[in-house]
Amino acid sequence: IQGLAGLKINRLVLGEFKNERKLQKFDRSCLEGLCNLTIEQFRIAYLNKFSRNDTDLFNCLANVSMISLLSIPLGSLQALLKDFRWQHLEMINCDFDKFPALELRSLKKFVFTDNKDVSSFTKTELPSLQYLDLKRNHLSFKSCCSHTDFGTTNLKHLDLSFND
Repeated sequence: IQGLAGLKINRLVLGEFKNERKLQKFDRSCLEGLCNLTIEQFRIAYLNKFSRNDTDLFNCLANVSMISLLSIPLGSLQALLKDFRWQHLEMINCDFDKFPALELRSLKKFVFTDNKDVSSFTKTELPSLQYLDLKRNHLSFKSCCSHTDFGTTNLKHLDLSFND
């Protein structure tokens, strides 16, 4: 990544992009130089050894418009995702302990699917949100789903299918 410094990159994919296997080793040094890139879309996928200490890489991605996290054992991102300029965020099969409490003013599309350990919904502050996909989790929506729960009145798409 250091060799790419100064370039504008449309889409950067790290990890196993063909979804054929999970990479067993994640070398943090490969992320050095990430802050020196201009990236439009960032995807990190199928890494087994992604530590909670590695989440500081998101600070270098605060201005990326689209982030996709696929099969990354994150556990929790509470308090991390605030004031980033992301417009599209995908968190798919990331072994979350609980629903992330997001405060992203520019986020328009949020996909949070296949996170089987998440059972309760947390209020979010997403005033620009238009598209919300929460399918295939174990979420319970007993007291959910007014515009105050999502922090938006702009929602045009909502998918709650295959939940509890």
